[in-house]
Amino acid sequence: MQWMIEKKDRQKVALLEYLMQRPELRLSIKMVQEAFDWSKYIALTTIRDLVADLAIFYPDFEPFVTLSDDEKTLILNRERNYDATMFRLNYLRESIPWLLMKELFDETMHSYDDFAVRNLTTVSTTRNAKLELDDYFAGHGVVITPDYTLAGNESEVRSMYFRIFQLYFADRAFPFDNSDEQLINRILDEVIHYIKPDDERLRETKCIAIRFTIAIWLGRLQHGHVISNDDVDAFLLPNDQLNERTRQLTAYVEQLVMQLFPMLTAEDAHREGRYVVMGFFSIGVGVEMKRRENMTPLFMNMLAAFIQIVDTHYNKLFNAHLTALEQDAFFEVFFELMVAAVTSPTPDEGRNRVRLDAAYEQFPLMAELALDVIDDVAERRHLDITLARGAFFEVLYTGFASIFDMHQVFPKIKVALDINYQIGLESILTDMILGMRAMNIEISEYIDDDTDILISDINNSNIPAENTFIWTSMPTSLEFEQLRRRMNIVKADKFEKMHDIKLRYEAR
Repeated sequence: MQWMIEKKDRQKVALLEYLMQRPELRLSIKMVQEAFDWSKYIALTTIRDLVADLAIFYPDFEPFVTLSDDEKTLILNRERNYDATMFRLNYLRESIPWLLMKELFDETMHSYDDFAVRNLTTVSTTRNAKLELDDYFAGHGVVITPDYTLAGNESEVRSMYFRIFQLYFADRAFPFDNSDEQLINRILDEVIHYIKPDDERLRETKCIAIRFTIAIWLGRLQHGHVISNDDVDAFLLPNDQLNERTRQLTAYVEQLVMQLFPMLTAEDAHREGRYVVMGFFSIGVGVEMKRRENMTPLFMNMLAAFIQIVDTHYNKLFNAHLTALEQDAFFEVFFELMVAAVTSPTPDEGRNRVRLDAAYEQFPLMAELALDVIDDVAERRHLDITLARGAFFEVLYTGFASIFDMHQVFPKIKVALDINYQIGLESILTDMILGMRAMNIEISEYIDDDTDILISDINNSNIPAENTFIWTSMPTSLEFEQLRRRMNIVKADKFEKMHDIKLRYEAR
C-alpha cells in the first residue's frame, strides 16, 4: 500500500525505517545520501521534514532524531522505539487513494465532483486515484462498477479489506461508525464465548482480528453482498458433520444473519455462517475448537500435499526427511496459511515486506528453504513470485525456524569458552550462547584443532582473528550481536561446504 502515500512521505517512512535499523548513535548525512542515492539537498530536506513530523505526531516523546548544528550529523535517541507502520498511518489516512478506497467499501462514493468537494481535493486527483485503485483491485479479481461499488469474488473483497484494515489500524483506531461498533462488540463477545465457553481469555490480537472480520462481514452484508456457494463447501465439512462447538458457532451466525438482514434468504444465512467460521480459521482462531476436525478430505489432502513439497525441498537441502512429529507440527503452523490461500486466491503483496537481508542474517538456512518452497508453489499455481514471497515468506521462514531440530539440520559450531578467573561470566555467556535459536552449538573449555569460535581473555594464533572474541568483562548487546552474526556466517559457510551448494544470499 506504499503507493497510496505521496513520494515525499514515502521517503520519510523509508528514512525512519533505515534509522531504526542502524546501531549507531551518531550517523553522518553522507551515509544517508549513499544509502538512498539522494543528493545532499534531498537528504537534508527529508531529514528536516522527518524531524518536524515526528514532533507533530508524537509531541510528548523525546525526539528520536535530531540534526547537528552544522547539519552534517544525525544524533539518534535509542531510548525511544518508533514503529514505521504506525508512523506511515499518519500519511495514509490523509491520502486520497485511501479515502476513496474507504468510501468504496462504505458505498458512499457517488461522483468525482461530490468526493472532491467533501475531501477538499480536485476532480483530476480523484480520477487519478480511482485509476490507481482500478489497477490494484484488478490484481485481486475485483472491479469498481460504474456506480462505484465493488464487484468480483466476494470472499476476495472481504479478505483484501481485512488485510488492509488490520495492518493499518493496528493502533486500535476503528474505521467504522460508532453505531456499528456497539453491535460489532456485542457479536465479538458472543463469538469469544463460543470459542472459549469456559470464559478463558483470548489473546488481544485474536480479539482485534475477529473484530475486524465481523465489521467487514457486516459492512458487506448491509449492502447486499453475499458469499457464493462454492467458496467454502469444498473445504468445510457439511454442518451436520462439524464438531459440536463449531456447529454451535455456525448456527449462531446463521441466526444472526436472519435477525439483522431479514431480506436475505435462509440459504444466504447458511452460506454466511459457514464462511464466517472459515474466516476465523484463516486468521488463526479455532485451535480451541479442534479446527482440523471440521475440514474436508480435499482440504486436508491439499495441506498434506503442501507439507510433501516442504519435505521434498527439505530433503534436497538437508539430506533428510521430516519426522512424523515435525509433519504434525506443520499441520498446525500452516493450517491458517492454507485456509487463507483457498479463501483468498490472490496473494497479498502487502502482508509482509520481505526482508531477505534480515532473514539471512538471522536464519539463513531457513530463509533458503522458505524461498525454495515458495518459488516451487508459485510456479505450480502460476503466481507472481515476488507477490508470493511477500505473502508467504515470513510465515514459512519463522515456521521452519520454530519447528526444525537444529541438531539435525545445522552443522555443529564448536565454541571454546575460556576466560580465566571469571566463572560467573563464563556461566552467563554459556546460557546466552546456548539460547541462540537455530544454532547447533557445542561449548568447550579447551581449544581444539576443530574449534570454530574462541571467547577468551587471551588471544590464540590458531584461531582466525575474525572468529576470536577477547572479552574480559560482560559484553555489550552490540558486542554479543557481533558474536551471533559471526556464528551465523560460520554456520552458513560450513553448511555450503558440507553440501556443496551456494546460498542465494550471504549470511552476515
